[in-house]
Parts: sequence; structure tokens; C-alpha cells
Amino acid sequence: MNARAVAPGRTTGPDAPVGDVAGVDDRASASIGNTISASRVFDAAGRVVLPAFVDAHVHLDKAYLLEPIANELAAEGAKLTADLGDAIATVARLRPRLGPEVVAAGAQRAVDTLVRNGTVAARAMVEIDPAVGLGLMDLHADLAARNAGRIGLQLVAFPQRGLELDGMRELMKGAMAAGADVVGGCPYVDDDPGAHLDFVFDLAEAYGAPVDLHLDFSDDPEASLIDLVAERTRAAGMQGRVAIGHVTTLAAMAPDRADRAFAAMAEAGIALAVMPATDVYLTGHPREASGWHATRPVAPLLRAARAGVTVAITNNNLCNPFAPYGNGSQLQAAWLAGLLFRAVAAADRATLIDAITVNPAQILGLPEHGPTPGARADLVVLEAANQDEALLQCSKVAAVVRAGVRIE
Repeated sequence: MNARAVAPGRTTGPDAPVGDVAGVDDRASASIGNTISASRVFDAAGRVVLPAFVDAHVHLDKAYLLEPIANELAAEGAKLTADLGDAIATVARLRPRLGPEVVAAGAQRAVDTLVRNGTVAARAMVEIDPAVGLGLMDLHADLAARNAGRIGLQLVAFPQRGLELDGMRELMKGAMAAGADVVGGCPYVDDDPGAHLDFVFDLAEAYGAPVDLHLDFSDDPEASLIDLVAERTRAAGMQGRVAIGHVTTLAAMAPDRADRAFAAMAEAGIALAVMPATDVYLTGHPREASGWHATRPVAPLLRAARAGVTVAITNNNLCNPFAPYGNGSQLQAAWLAGLLFRAVAAADRATLIDAITVNPAQILGLPEHGPTPGARADLVVLEAANQDEALLQCSKVAAVVRAGVRIE
């Protein structure tokens, strides 16, 4: 398959710089500028071609569980709530009851949705828990193998309910030995977050793996653990290999304190992943500290980017108790972030596009991709005249290309 491709944010046309995107014969990779004979041509004329989307933080093993869990709760005479603690406890309690077939079907549907929406690589949070053991590692390994030609999955050993449950530390070690790529953490759920972080960083050092933390998922800036993470990142020499997700405390901080947090993150090379569909839904509720007014709960990613922090916008959850409205579209997530932060300037909107393309690829340690000479030919073609229009109108995906091969 050959497609006409142009520089990021430019449309195809007679005056546009052109590269051949090629991929046939089950090639593992193809790059812009390398032409391989192919049987079909996709004409992208008049459409914008961007680097394909990369999701730096997604939970496939919780995807599309909203209805099954709501049904289970209804049978008990209970209902879902928009509360983080309830969502964690409810999913942990009821997911095993649903059975592995339901969970696997939801995960596959999530992969299909991501790919259809232009995402060709993702960092997947694999829940490690005494209730399921390493069963979800097996599910993800099978999922990754079955979809290897469509999406690349990087697996994170993720302790959703913390490390203080019996057997959790051994399970985390077992997950890394079983092939997890990244050591995950969730220190805010443990009584001793410092000990949680010590274990996570020690395990990452033992396996030479990056660290990815759910962090500061609250509206209370006094609960922030950013300084602890920055300290451990520097001590371990892991600058550029640590990502933190959610971090909604940043939205509740006074500007000067948030600026200090951004500076600490930039200096330690800590990346920030935000999840608009989840964080708007679960946080920012009226509370005493805010005078019973709701707050804008998403971490201020544009300010973080201006301070030198690598920022990514992610899906996080798809249609489950954590994010009922999560729909697997990173472009829509970027659109929502633009609305929340009033991204008036074209430069800010370009930052939002970077946050779903090149930045998350950097976080995952992936090679350069997109419509530039020599880059891996992972592309998304959008029904828009240019990059800005694609974001503002949340344009429809016309075609998705991975390693030079159009994904049907």
C-alpha cells in the first residue's frame, strides 16, 4: 500500500512534500521515503496526515465493564457512584464474578476501538491483585500477541489496591518476571506511600525497567507526593524514565506552588499523563476546602509543557465505573483538554497534538514515527484540511497506518 504523506500538520496536494508510505509482505517496519511495491493505494489528497496516536496510559482489563458491573450492583440493590474509592473497590470486588471471558471481550473491544480511532501503540496498565493473581498478565500477553500487527502494547505491572495487601510484593515481582515491561505504582492508596515508592523504584532498578505511577489523584494539594517521586527519580538516576498519571492535585495548587512542582518534574525528567474523561468525572467535586464549589480537576498540562515537562493526553478508561464516557478517542480527549484550558493560541493547540502523538511515543521509548523522512510509517489520516482543524472539529479518522500497512 502506498499513500501520499506530508510533513506534520500539512495536507497532501500537488505542492506538498511527498513521501511514499509502504508496507507489504508482513514487513515488521517501514519508513517514510522507502518505497516497497504494493497492491493498493490510499489517496489521502485533501486530508491531513499526522503521526499516529500513542496512548501512554490505558486500562484494557477494565474496559467496557460499565454495564456488567451496573447489572451486578442492581442485583444487590446498589448503584454506581462517581467516586474514585467506590470505583476501585467495586471493580476489584465484582470483576472476578464477571468471569475472564467478559473481561477479555472488553479488552479486545478496547483494542479495536483504539485502533479505529488512530492509536497504534499503548502503555497498558495490567492490574496485579491477590483476587486475580497474575491472570490479567496472561490475558494481556494473549491480547498483545493476537493484535501484534495492529497495535503495540507495553505492559505495566500495576498494583491498583496498593502493596500492603498480603502477597502483593511477591505478585509484583512475579509480574515482572513474567514479562511486564514497566513497574507501576499507586502510592496514594497505601498508608505508607514512601515505602510503596521505595519498593517500586527498587524493583524497577532490579529489572532495568521504567516506572509509571498513578499519583496525586485527589483535590487536596497537601496530599501531593510529587516531591517524593522527584527525589527518588534523581537518586535512582532514572531521569526521563518515570511517568506520573492523573496528578489532579496540580489543578488545586496555588500557581506558585504548581510552578515549583513543574520545575521539580522538569528537572527530574518526569513525564505527566493527564486523562480528561476520567479526571473530570471523578474529581473536582464540591468540597469544604473549595468552599463547596466544584473545581477544574485536570492537571494544567499547557502550563506544565511551558515549564519543560513532557506531557501526554490519554484515554485511561473506556466505558467503565471510572470513566463511563471514555470512548477511546485520543483526539477527542485532546479536544476536551483544549476546551478545559481554553487553548486559544495555535501553539497551545500544537502542544495538544504533540500530547497524543510524539510525546507519548517518547514516554514509551518508541522510535520516531510520522510523515517525515526516515521515520517509522505509523500514521493517521484525518478528514480535515490541516492539523488545527482536525483538533478543533475532532475530525473523523479516514485511515490508520502502522509500519507502512493500512489497518482495516
